[in-house]
Amino acid sequence: MNKKTILIILIPVLIAAAAAIILFFAFHSGKGYSGTVTANGVPIADVSVSDGRNVVKTDENGKFFLKGYRKTHFITVTSPAGYWTENYYISADKNKADGYDFDLQKSDIAAGQAHSFLQISDTEVNEKGVGEWIHYLKDIAEKDKPAFLIHTGDICYEAGLKKHIEDMNTETMGVPVRYIIGNHDYVDGKYGEELFESLYGPVWYSFEAGNVHYVVTPFQTGADRKSFYNKNDRWRWLENDLKNTSPDMKVVIFNHNTPPNKDYVISFDRKELDLKEHNLIAWVFGHYHYNYIEENNGVLGISTARPDCGGIDSSASGARMVNISSEGKITTNMTYYHFSGNAAEIQNAQWTAQLDDNILFTNTLSDGKFIYTATVDEDYPRSCAVYCLNSEDGSIVWKFETENSVKNNLILNEKNILAQDCEGNVYCLNASNGEKIWQTAVNLGSGLSTSSALTVSDGIVYAGCAAGITAIDASTGKTVWENIRNFGEGSPAEFVVAGNKLLVSSHWDALIALDKKTGKQLWKNDDSDLRFRSSTPAVIDENTIIAADSGAIMLIDANTGKITHKEKLEGYNFSSSAQPVINGNYAYIATANKGILAYDISTKSVAWHTETGKAIVYTAPYTSGDAQTVEATPVLKDGCLVFGASDGVLYKISAETGEVIKTENIGSPMFASPVFIENDIIVSDFGGRVFRMNGF
Repeated sequence: MNKKTILIILIPVLIAAAAAIILFFAFHSGKGYSGTVTANGVPIADVSVSDGRNVVKTDENGKFFLKGYRKTHFITVTSPAGYWTENYYISADKNKADGYDFDLQKSDIAAGQAHSFLQISDTEVNEKGVGEWIHYLKDIAEKDKPAFLIHTGDICYEAGLKKHIEDMNTETMGVPVRYIIGNHDYVDGKYGEELFESLYGPVWYSFEAGNVHYVVTPFQTGADRKSFYNKNDRWRWLENDLKNTSPDMKVVIFNHNTPPNKDYVISFDRKELDLKEHNLIAWVFGHYHYNYIEENNGVLGISTARPDCGGIDSSASGARMVNISSEGKITTNMTYYHFSGNAAEIQNAQWTAQLDDNILFTNTLSDGKFIYTATVDEDYPRSCAVYCLNSEDGSIVWKFETENSVKNNLILNEKNILAQDCEGNVYCLNASNGEKIWQTAVNLGSGLSTSSALTVSDGIVYAGCAAGITAIDASTGKTVWENIRNFGEGSPAEFVVAGNKLLVSSHWDALIALDKKTGKQLWKNDDSDLRFRSSTPAVIDENTIIAADSGAIMLIDANTGKITHKEKLEGYNFSSSAQPVINGNYAYIATANKGILAYDISTKSVAWHTETGKAIVYTAPYTSGDAQTVEATPVLKDGCLVFGASDGVLYKISAETGEVIKTENIGSPMFASPVFIENDIIVSDFGGRVFRMNGF
């Protein structure tokens, strides 16, 4: 045997020996992690296991080896479709190289099978733990039997993190429960995620159910405390996770925040990861406290508000069931807290029209012959629309389907109906037949969606939201000007014209005035009681504006924006979407928690206060419990105020004294103002009913 032949034989042997030595020291020097994945004790192959960066598959004996990386805190297993485990992570120990073993169980949901999950978000509990609302979640879980319940973040702060997991877990809920870390879940410690990881486990991991690969990712950037991880660490892991995912699986990503962009392409390490190429069908999130679904590039962005109280943009409290068919098609079902949707028949109604969806803040509108309203559908697929009804019998004259929900007022402008949906599509429709005259999409700036109400002045429609305001020619739909501010959260407050000014309520920011002809900002007031802008301001005269929010009623100089008088009212919450009604020296102001009051502008005092009942559905931001919310602007008629309330009761009270003259139990919340046709009243409720009553 010559030297050349010997070398040819020895070189592979030496390479193999070197590899064996490297593996030996990796296993026994704390550099690496090994284990076995079994299913009911039997080794299972081709299962993904991760160290938080690297992802490997188990071999035919169920064994795996991970080299780890310097930030490895957990070893996680991705339970494949058809299997499940509650023990999906093991804390990594640098001094322990092996024994990272996982045992899976057969799931009730077979691989490829249709299934559902229940999403809640932003419960923000304290040391007292969850409230009564958890019982309605248990009822949903028991009735619909979702594959799992996912909490998309903001649990929140140290006390909430410690208590929430005790109250809501797999054992207490009767279904598997998973949590995502939100910005308020980064708390004091060695690093922001430390407490969360000690209680809830890893902040990113994946699992499968049916035909879907589910991915949990953290909020991270912009959190309350500094993260232990680099902002791209999660994406480096995600790239490896998706490389090890079957191309036949659909992908759903959970996060506390919106996707990085609307094309679902993530940039990191000087490269891009196009999530659409990995069969992404949905990005599910919370954070904004909005109920909203938007479709971009074939992917659904699904946002759900709090289950227990009103949303920041006055979204109704609730939980969302997301259903996924065996073909990977998504449908959703919102369940609103305390609202069954089955209100009793209205005994005194001349007629009742049941529309397909809910009615939120869209005031009932009439020209005498016809009635106009619009609906909200916060599920997918949607069926929201603008409706025209015959005022005599309630029959549908025409129906125009909108691209997304119309949450706020319609405007009857000459012979046309103007509407804006929450994506920022503005519609001009022929009032007699519903034919579209024009449609314009406005730029919402940094706004996720809009629930703001349009207004019209001198042939110009003002549309959009606080983050992006657009002036549109009402006859042509052409843009006259736009002011993209990129400030302010969503709010149902209406745009208001005051002389040459357009008043814009920029929620969590300020009350601002723009020049209505140019869009240029004239003044801004971010007083601590004025910056929360759920309610709509009202014009008293050319020099004076009245606004109520937080716990104060404020008189404001219309020319400078300066507060000339502030009345702090202890115990009152004015975060109602309603607008004060001005009648001489009185301003009638709806509240979010104590019914309605009359404020004497001349004496700067409360003249009277009338309570309503407890809200059936919570809408005003952060309201819950026994809140007596009135979202609808009262209608002043014949010395009386007429309004529907969140308690499902229609009220008629004396404008002079606040005395209750008449009530009618409707059984469903009313967030929109009624309208009168002579002595008859036309009312719409949250359940989607429109009805006509005589002589209220």
